Amino acid sequence: MDPNDPLATYIPWDPDRADVQTTESGLQYVVVGEGDEGGDMPGPRDRVSVMYDGRLTDGTVFDSSYARGSTSTFGVDQVISGWTEGLQLMSLGDEFIFFIPTELGYGDSPRPGGVIKPGDDLIFRVELRQIVKAPEPRPTDDEAWAKYTPWNSDLPEIVKTGSGLEYVVLASGDETGTSPEGSDRVVVYYEGRFDQGGGVFDSAYKRGEPAMFPANRVIPGWVEALQLMQPGDRWLVHVPGDLAYGPNGNGPIPPNAALNFEVELMDVVPVQ
Repeated sequence: MDPNDPLATYIPWDPDRADVQTTESGLQYVVVGEGDEGGDMPGPRDRVSVMYDGRLTDGTVFDSSYARGSTSTFGVDQVISGWTEGLQLMSLGDEFIFFIPTELGYGDSPRPGGVIKPGDDLIFRVELRQIVKAPEPRPTDDEAWAKYTPWNSDLPEIVKTGSGLEYVVLASGDETGTSPEGSDRVVVYYEGRFDQGGGVFDSAYKRGEPAMFPANRVIPGWVEALQLMQPGDRWLVHVPGDLAYGPNGNGPIPPNAALNFEVELMDVVPVQ
């Protein structure tokens, strides 16, 4: 190995080196460069930009942003578990060498045809160049959820439409606002919960970012509700199974499941 290679002194990896630190998971690392003291550290929902070099334990390079000459950017929770853990140990400007055992890497299922084989341990040099903090979660209306869970169609404030959709108005926007039509795009915060049990299955509120999509490209109950709303409106909406995902269900949502949504219409972007 080239003696000028920054990883030359770490290959082969020696877990007994005095500067090697080991976490409970089995991740091992050496701090080779430090950024500003007290600098930001990424959380699991943040995005980071890094320079990195990935090696097999014999020194074979399998990936390198240094070779490409540009940083790589990704979510902290969107990589192998050894990276997710290791990045959260770093501060902005730090440079670490990581030894990632196979169970924290690609295990028995690396990408087919690649250099990494099943069971390979990996070594990475990583420089943390930038952290983009994730948006803070936006609170849902917990009082409303407590009041209307389980859903009670007999409450006097519940509005019912001819299709079977039901809703209650939690807050109203400008009455002169424009309701979405057809393929207008809508910007919404929402949280979806199962009518049976009340478990959350999706939440833009928890992600801290509104969703944006065409108003006519969602489940029928949403299409109907959105066309009744104006920007600033915040509703709890009860969607019976036939206006939701019907007999096929969708992912964690079982067939014919009734669903409840908190929906906050932030904006309408008309089709040009």
